[in-house]
Amino acid sequence: MTPEQKLWQSVVVKAALDATSNAPSSSDDYSAQKQADAWFRKGGSDFKEVCSLAGLDPDFIQEAYVGGRINAELLRSKDAKQ
Repeated sequence: MTPEQKLWQSVVVKAALDATSNAPSSSDDYSAQKQADAWFRKGGSDFKEVCSLAGLDPDFIQEAYVGGRINAELLRSKDAKQ
């Protein structure tokens, strides 16, 4: 895995953490949550490009997110191990 792929994977993880936040503490956090959720659900060209740059399959990531298999607890535990 290249350093660039790690960077883009971090972008996907941060977006997933934003999207799955259980209790946004401010209106900015709430807005970030809604934008990140829409980013995963719509799966537009920027989502696909970021996933590709991260070495991830955008269809798989989108299906996992929509299917509830990506959640904040899981992401935080994986992020803490790195």
